[in-house]
Amino acid sequence: MTAALTSAAMIAYQVAAKATRDALFLSSHDFSALPIMMIASALVSILLAGLTSRVLARFGPARVMPVGFLVSAALLLVEWALSGPYRKFVAVAVYLHYAALGGLLISVFWSFLNERFEPRAAKRELGRITAAGTIGGLLGGVLSERVGGMFSVTAMLPVLAAIHVVCALLVRRLRPLVDDPIAAAREAAARESVARGETSSPIALLRSTPYIQSLVLLVLLVTISEALIDFVFKARAATLYGKGEQLLRLFAAFYTGVSLLTVVVQALFSRLALARLGLAGTVATVPAAVVAGSAAALAVPGFLSAAILRGSGSVLGNSVYRASYELLFTPIPARDKRSVKTLVDVATARIGDVLGAGLVQAALVAFAVGADRPILIAALVLSLLAFPVAMALHAGYKRTLEQSLLTRAVQLDLDRIPDATTRSMILQTSGALALSQFLTLPRWDERPGAADGGAAAATAGARPVPASIDDPETRRVRALSSREPGAVVHALREAPLTASLVPIVVPLLAWDEVARDVVGALRRMGPDATEELVARLVDPDCDFAIRRRVPLVLATFRDQRAADGLFRGLSDKRFEVRYRSGRALSHLRDLAPTITTDPREVFAAALREVAVDARVWEGQRLLDQMDDAGWSPVVDEVIRDRANRSLEHVFTILSLALPRKPLQIAFRGLHTDDPLLRGTALEYLETSLPPEIRKRLWPFLEDTRRKRGPTRDQKAALDRLLESSESIAINLEELRRGRKEKPSE
Repeated sequence: MTAALTSAAMIAYQVAAKATRDALFLSSHDFSALPIMMIASALVSILLAGLTSRVLARFGPARVMPVGFLVSAALLLVEWALSGPYRKFVAVAVYLHYAALGGLLISVFWSFLNERFEPRAAKRELGRITAAGTIGGLLGGVLSERVGGMFSVTAMLPVLAAIHVVCALLVRRLRPLVDDPIAAAREAAARESVARGETSSPIALLRSTPYIQSLVLLVLLVTISEALIDFVFKARAATLYGKGEQLLRLFAAFYTGVSLLTVVVQALFSRLALARLGLAGTVATVPAAVVAGSAAALAVPGFLSAAILRGSGSVLGNSVYRASYELLFTPIPARDKRSVKTLVDVATARIGDVLGAGLVQAALVAFAVGADRPILIAALVLSLLAFPVAMALHAGYKRTLEQSLLTRAVQLDLDRIPDATTRSMILQTSGALALSQFLTLPRWDERPGAADGGAAAATAGARPVPASIDDPETRRVRALSSREPGAVVHALREAPLTASLVPIVVPLLAWDEVARDVVGALRRMGPDATEELVARLVDPDCDFAIRRRVPLVLATFRDQRAADGLFRGLSDKRFEVRYRSGRALSHLRDLAPTITTDPREVFAAALREVAVDARVWEGQRLLDQMDDAGWSPVVDEVIRDRANRSLEHVFTILSLALPRKPLQIAFRGLHTDDPLLRGTALEYLETSLPPEIRKRLWPFLEDTRRKRGPTRDQKAALDRLLESSESIAINLEELRRGRKEKPSE
């Protein structure tokens, strides 16, 4: 609420101050002086923005904001005191004051809010705060119109000073609290970075970060076109309405109308635009509107077309554009954001004003009469260039979210390392997720105890087959076909398996006592067993215990045929077969990066998994605890017991098509109580996943559905449950058969 009130007061000041600035300057100077004034105010803003970025990096926005508002209020009172005898001088001072401090303080305010919210909460909360600002803009327009109608233009100066005093009092309540662990941790980390000299200069960040470069280019193009359109609008207004209080009332009425439309657009279309168009598409609405409006103003010259063009750009810029533009900064680390945001918001915008003023001045010199037309053509061309730049921000936003996940993974309190510096060092030196280097299933003779009593215990009771009965191959077949575990284990180890033995050995996977050794023997045989294993895996009539263990073997064959077979396993009716096939396929991709999977088929498999009933989703479990636990590309030892198997399986499948490390950290972030990390994970997933998967998956991540009460008919509930998943029907049918065979149980 405090942030919303602050936003309303700030934007009320902006609208009222803009009307006052324009009326005071145009009533004291000719409109031809506007380009020079725009250049001068831009230079002052650039210098002040550079200074502010350094101050922000050292002290943070929470300390800078109150001081900035109080300094602005004091300057306004001085300007009001001098407005009588030095009106022309004060007109210039007010113009510079508005350009230098107005946008700068707003940038600092949004920088502070970006640090307080994670990306998901930012979409929700910053939209409300922006809406409050649009209402404040409406009030500011009404206030300036009323004061202009009752008093002189300069009477607005003390009113503006009072508004900034109110802002200073409000932002004092926004300072991070000591009991806010996220804000306190970020503030402490930022101060430590400054103390150690780790903060990068804004120029260095700009050179090394393509995403920030794209933001700078977008702001530059949008600002230049806005400056061109603003000049055309003001020049036509000054020509039509003259000077003095009449201009103030005109500008006040115009900005009030713009603010009213902004409130309507903000309320009706802001969330819809973000949902349908995404951040990049929503930002692109402003250049698209300028292109259309400039073409209309060229076709129909006059003040009305210029006012519509200027107004449409302002309405979109202060509503959907502002909300989405600020969200683009949320994944940027706080210490980098403090260094660069004011330069992007203010310095770049003022450079755009300089370039825009230069274009205007050149048009006035080249075209003494009719300079409006080339100026509008330039605005149209620049907006055409800005549109693809805005649309390309989606890819940069996604990459920045990935980097943010990797950085914020240090804050996950899952590894119980209390020192953030140590955790950061571990994360930075861990490299890529080469899980396969330590997740391979050990051979029997490598397991603990195999060198001593372990081997004797495993073979205890084994009765060797007499050597004189048959040839070695026949003896081995008989041993493998026996019901004595020791004899089977001995036969599996005495020599590598041959192709003729594979059909005999594979069924032994269903025998718990020897299954581990069967897996080892088949692995040592290599890809020659692939065809038989894949046939068993995809055969629904084959014993379930065999099919759920086949992936343990195929996962070690660096063969595309094995990968294709495992991918077919992702379509099985039994969840555990699909689950282990996914893990095995992920592990195989680690062992052999040349193994390929079609991303479209991967997403189709993931879509099948999320298109299940919620009760099925929650009820999917594993019957086997095998040595593939470490093969999960997203689950580590700490969250294994907390992870939902269905969700883990979906993420395992997605890791076949999406970058694995950000996906792993996103999965971990979903299992932490830290709202910052969870929100960043959700935002990354929303940005990366195909829409149809995101729509189906989201209820399992952000379940806002009403909880259903107990059903009165238990049999009807069971019937619905059986209808929802054939896999569960198979499980229950096997359970019924087992009870018939063992009636005593």
